[in-house]
Amino acid sequence: MAGDDTLAKALADVRQRRADLQADYERLTTELNKLRTAEKSLAAIVEGGALDEAGPVGLDPAGEVSVRTRRVTGRGSRGPRANSAKGRLKALLEETGPQGLSHAEIEQRLPDVAPNTLNTYLSMMVTGGEAVRRGDFYVAAPSPRDEAGAEDAGDATGAEERNESGD
Repeated sequence: MAGDDTLAKALADVRQRRADLQADYERLTTELNKLRTAEKSLAAIVEGGALDEAGPVGLDPAGEVSVRTRRVTGRGSRGPRANSAKGRLKALLEETGPQGLSHAEIEQRLPDVAPNTLNTYLSMMVTGGEAVRRGDFYVAAPSPRDEAGAEDAGDATGAEERNESGD
């Protein structure tokens, strides 16, 4: 009889350990998938590549590797979303006009954006030509339409000056 009790306790112990390990396994798999997704996203930002169409790679309940595909809903050529940190930063720089904003002013106006995230986005935007750094101030880069309009205005001004001088 004592042997049956010992075996029952051993079985209960093994089941508990298996349940604990299964919970740890699921937690680690979830964390690993999050890290893989973050790595892909950061690599796409830093290296300038596109995100893969495949979703995170993970293990299915049977323990086999699976790739979960998802519908690609990337922003493409439309740029950042208006409610994203980068979208709000870009809009803020566009609103400021030619004077721009200092880094401290940007931090004050976007208090919910982490300083490292803000630094990264500003650096990326300057490198990518979306923003211009003038000393300690950042301004939105002129759009191609703005530049074309400025050139047309310059040509018109030059023509007016020639007409006034009798040319």
